[in-house]
Formats: sequence, C-alpha cells, structure tokens
Amino acid sequence: MILGKRQGFPMLYGLVTDQSRKSRAARAAFDAIRSKGRAVAAPETDKVLDFSVKSGFRVPVEERSRILKLRLHDEHMSPYFKTNMNLFHLLMMDEKTEIYIYQAEIGILFVFEGLPNNPQPFGVSGHDMR
Repeated sequence: MILGKRQGFPMLYGLVTDQSRKSRAARAAFDAIRSKGRAVAAPETDKVLDFSVKSGFRVPVEERSRILKLRLHDEHMSPYFKTNMNLFHLLMMDEKTEIYIYQAEIGILFVFEGLPNNPQPFGVSGHDMR
C-alpha cells in the first residue's frame, strides 16, 4: 500500500472493471485528468491495495466533481464493481474527500481517503427527531 491513512479515516477503493457499464465514463475521467497539466502523479508503484496498476494521479480539488458525477453509488450491487465500501460511503463522497485514480490492468481504480466510517451525529440531541 503506498498511501497512508488520514488520521482516523480508512482507505477505501472502488474498481470499475472493463465489463462495467461505467467503464467508458471512468476511462474518460482518467484520460481527462491525465491530460490536464494540474494533475499530480501518484508515487510510482506497480501495486496499490493488491491491484496491479500502470499509472495513477492524485485528483486535484477542481477535478473531483468529475469523479463524483460518475455516480459510483449506482454500481454498488454490480458484479463488475469491486469495492470495500458500503452504500453509505458511496453516498458520503464530496469535494473534501481525497481521491486518487489509477489505471489498473482490469479497469480503473479509485482510492478515497477522508470518508468517515459511520454517520456523524446531527441535530440538537445528536439525532434526527422526526
């Protein structure tokens, strides 16, 4: 594993395989981020979270909406989407989440840092009173 855990947050991933209906959009997002000059190359490695990868980038803040627009939560039950996230994690992604994108041998790998494990309490009593 090349990326370190952010304090208190797990490293989560989503692998969109080439058979997935989102594979074309994921590959287009990877190519767009790669072609932009602002993308920061991820540290050189041949394995990320047990997946063989060819190249990767840290997604800049201004490009994170491109990844969020892929709507990966639509694929959460697909056999062509491999992940260690649950639906809560997929729905809680926003621009504050650190995102890395890699071209893996079997698809496009997204690595997310900064997603909480559980919902945060809200409201006066720490929960919704409805």
